[in-house]
Amino acid sequence: GDSIDLALIEMAEQFGYNPILIQKNNPEKMELAFDTESKMMTTVNINEEGFNTYTKGAFENVIQHCNTIIKDGKIEEFKNKENWFKTVDKLAAQGLRILAFATKKTNKKPELKNLLDNLSFIGLIAFIDPPREDVKSTILTYKNAGIKVVMITGDHQETAKKVAQEIGLLNAHVNTDEVIHGKNLPNLNTLSDDQTKNLLKASVFARVTPKQKLNLITFYQKNKNIVGMLGDGVNDVPALKKADIGIAMGIRGTEAAKEAADIILMDDKFTTTELAIKQGRAIFQNIRQFVVYLLSSNLAEIISVGIAALANLPSPLLPLQILFLNLITDIFPALALGLGKGEKDIMELPPRKSDEPIMTRKLWYSTIIYGLAITVAVLGITIYSNYVLELPTEEINNMAFFTLIFAQLLNVFNLPKRHLSFFNNEVTRNLWVWGAIVLCIILVIAAYVTPPIAKALSIGFLSFDKLKLILLFGFGSLVLAQFIKRAGGTI
Repeated sequence: GDSIDLALIEMAEQFGYNPILIQKNNPEKMELAFDTESKMMTTVNINEEGFNTYTKGAFENVIQHCNTIIKDGKIEEFKNKENWFKTVDKLAAQGLRILAFATKKTNKKPELKNLLDNLSFIGLIAFIDPPREDVKSTILTYKNAGIKVVMITGDHQETAKKVAQEIGLLNAHVNTDEVIHGKNLPNLNTLSDDQTKNLLKASVFARVTPKQKLNLITFYQKNKNIVGMLGDGVNDVPALKKADIGIAMGIRGTEAAKEAADIILMDDKFTTTELAIKQGRAIFQNIRQFVVYLLSSNLAEIISVGIAALANLPSPLLPLQILFLNLITDIFPALALGLGKGEKDIMELPPRKSDEPIMTRKLWYSTIIYGLAITVAVLGITIYSNYVLELPTEEINNMAFFTLIFAQLLNVFNLPKRHLSFFNNEVTRNLWVWGAIVLCIILVIAAYVTPPIAKALSIGFLSFDKLKLILLFGFGSLVLAQFIKRAGGTI
């Protein structure tokens, strides 16, 4: 059942009452279910003495229907309502959630229209619903990531303020005025510029109805915000549907909320959303690295062959070599990049715009520069082999071919952003990348030493001196790309 109801039943048992026996001796004849507008629920039960009406709900709503109070078992005129308001404010300021109770007795079954008339106030119950300890660190992480967290609750204004302070959503010394009460929420369709700015700055809304929650989501979306909304009740369904990402609680969430949501948290932890956002950012980053790597590597192949043809140089690549190259350098390193866990500072980066493409202008610049760096290495060894070493055409092709393979494998280390260490970043910590490079080298060596494959690829024997040149020019492409990168040429 509901956690609050279960807590009330447990409290009654601790005071020596038998809830099951009481329910049996006072069967329910009518129920007015909890309503988010009235913030109350009422039942009518019958026993030997007649009909008893019981109401529980938000204090300020219940007390409006009470003109008497039960004191020492006697019904008296309710004169000191202001003192009760002060008591509620004090309790709420401690972060306690408060329920008010009222009742009345009638000889005959009351009608619905006067069900809440002339109630007698019984008293209050205050209980604590503490936030999880790890919520505060998640709120701080979101702030660093440029993600704004807004608390929209039906609780008392002081309760909302206290909880928001405990989780780090509000500073410890803010006034209650910074917590916007639902009754003070202006018409969101006719806001002035100042009102819009104030609402966008607000972090806590108290005593909010489901309709107001829905209007707030619409308000944020109109002001170019991507909204993720967490909810668990039936009343949250419209807001869950309206939000860009509806998130329902998998344990205590209603089936209606789960049906309306895009995501269901199986552990009901707010901190789980941090993990989801972090993984989402890492996936998007991996896609960008994947694309930049493939485009820059293939760009180098196209430019190298094109310039060599125009300059009447021996071709760096033959048709079957291109197929083999794509099989080796395009598949395994690219897949390994897709398995990265993301940079350590990925949750300290600001959110990207929703309409931002995968390949931004800066990423295109980086792609071209990395491709040209590889091209310089390939054409450099081609020119050196042709004019300085004066090698045969087949050997020149082999030198360029292996240089291109080696340079493309090293190209993965160009992908981390400029502000990160070259030796300690997401790519160098990715064991899949190292595994892919080793696998590619093994496959290249296997092709080199296997006569049928070597013959098909037009690969011949290369001396140790020539292999050293291949390593030199291959590393040269990486050094050139990193020099331009550290000078500010790429991101």
